[in-house]
Amino acid sequence: MKDSLLEKNLAALPSRLAEVIQNTVNSIGTTDSNSQNIETKISYELIKSKTGDPTLELDGVWIHSRFDPKKEAERFATELPHDGSERIYLLFGAGLGYILPFLIEKEKVTIIWMEPFPFFVQEAFKIFDFSKPLLDGKLILISGEGMEDQLSEAVKGKGTYPISFVPHRGSWQWKETEYQRLKYTAEQMFHKKDVNLATLTRFEKIWAKNICYNLPELSQFHPVSDLFGIANGISIVVAGAGPSLSESVPDLIKYRNQFLLLAVDTALPILSSFGVEPDLIFSVDPQALNSQYLEDYSGDAILIFDPTSTYLSLRLEKGPNKGFVTSSPFPLIRLLERTGLSEIGSVPFGGSVSTNAASLATLMGAKSVFLVGQDLSFTKGLAHSKGAVLEERLNYLESRKFRREKHNYKQLFALPQKKVIGNLDETYITNEKMLIFKKWFEDHAKENPWTNLTKFGAKLEGIPHSDFAKEFASDVSEVKNQTNSVNSIRNQIRSLLKKEKSFFDQKQLVSEIKSTTEALSEFVATVKRGLAVSQRIYNQIQRNQINPKTFSEDIKQMDAIDEQVSGKKGLNEILSLGIQRIILTITEGYDDHLSLEEKENTQLGVAKKSLLLYEGLYTSVRSTKRMLTKSLYRLL
Repeated sequence: MKDSLLEKNLAALPSRLAEVIQNTVNSIGTTDSNSQNIETKISYELIKSKTGDPTLELDGVWIHSRFDPKKEAERFATELPHDGSERIYLLFGAGLGYILPFLIEKEKVTIIWMEPFPFFVQEAFKIFDFSKPLLDGKLILISGEGMEDQLSEAVKGKGTYPISFVPHRGSWQWKETEYQRLKYTAEQMFHKKDVNLATLTRFEKIWAKNICYNLPELSQFHPVSDLFGIANGISIVVAGAGPSLSESVPDLIKYRNQFLLLAVDTALPILSSFGVEPDLIFSVDPQALNSQYLEDYSGDAILIFDPTSTYLSLRLEKGPNKGFVTSSPFPLIRLLERTGLSEIGSVPFGGSVSTNAASLATLMGAKSVFLVGQDLSFTKGLAHSKGAVLEERLNYLESRKFRREKHNYKQLFALPQKKVIGNLDETYITNEKMLIFKKWFEDHAKENPWTNLTKFGAKLEGIPHSDFAKEFASDVSEVKNQTNSVNSIRNQIRSLLKKEKSFFDQKQLVSEIKSTTEALSEFVATVKRGLAVSQRIYNQIQRNQINPKTFSEDIKQMDAIDEQVSGKKGLNEILSLGIQRIILTITEGYDDHLSLEEKENTQLGVAKKSLLLYEGLYTSVRSTKRMLTKSLYRLL
């Protein structure tokens, strides 16, 4: 009976997860913060409780009641919030699963069971039949590697559901550290998701605008893939704009000939003010302010440019105007990609320009990549390194009632403050946003040759901390050898920009933009009809004045229009960048567009989402066509 139940439950799981559970034999597999699998052999035996139900004792801790584990679970289940609306219970452990049947019987509830010790799941599967809720998606199991990714997938489409964290008391008493880590993983994932969604919806229109307006200038650039592997055998220093950057300047000057310097655009004014000349400048930020980091720059540094970065940067009278372009996950970039001789090349994105720059340094094949100005904290109470453009702009804003100190104070408290440990066990103040970047560096530490030379700030776990004197040569002959190698690579990079043949075909780009704008002109008529019909359907439902005949005809017409629109896959991908908030409303449940009436009335809510989609598509078609037409004029 036990084996048949186990097999039935395993059959309801995805094959990868079933394999994790099935291969658990008297062992516990834990995952540490660096994703290293640790397996510890243990022996255990289920014990009958007073009621006859199996229970378990591990290391002197009773995982469930030794008297009545079912009653214990039922009592705890009744204490959990349940108001009849959609809700998620996120379980950090469930032992032998006694609480699950009591949660499953509740309506409109999704149960997500995170379990770092698969042997618990195997034993629970021998006691209970969870196959139906597992197949229906009411019960979701998360175990094995990549728990954060599994959790992210599990909550997709449930963005507005309230979530109750449910720690299993017996499991926590036995291995509190492991289950506390699950809770931390969940908190990080939800915060990262919120930040990413906020960024996506905040910048959706700016990204689309920048890509469209950047196309003429980017057609003169070279692909970043030309740089991949070019720095073999030399060191690259990646300069961020953290508060301690200015303190690293003496070392940057002293050892400057022994490395390529890749600076983020926000660090450029600081480095320039000290006479430190970077070789490469990475620009990613879409906001217009970022162009001010590059204006008036008259050095020889080469620009690495993300297509979504502000188009103003490429139209400055002074500033770097030649360089390499990266690819982008947004479909609009395909207009440019299709005109290239080969792939443009992608650089991993971690949410900030510093993460991109560090990834590029690795892709360039450097034997060592050193990080400076990567504080990820408010070092010495500063939000920015002294000399940053944002700080200099305050020269023009200061008044009796507004001082730069006040602005710095506001920056420090813009998000809830957190504490982080430094390399010498000192404590720094940071915030949740910087902790996301910190975790990104730590998660990618294994596959990257990074060393942190930042003077102060947060400790990056898994990334060794050092200083310039230890990492760079002082012997004259060795310095000369390194200098020669760096100069050779520097010259190779510059020679790439002197190629006579352009990588991108401008005539083909003109053709691509023309055909796209023509297709958009045809598409707008279909979208406009869809908007009108969806409005009629919505009005009938809202007023409760449904005429069966006309309503049926509208629904048929809407189905036909939906089919026409969904058939324009390429155009929809291009237009989707400008309507991410609406897409999330429909797919992820982020229904801030819906009124209380629309949330309570299912039919009205569905009609509103259809209306929102066509409103968004109509706006996006018109704006995208307008922006591409402007770029077309600049290319002709």
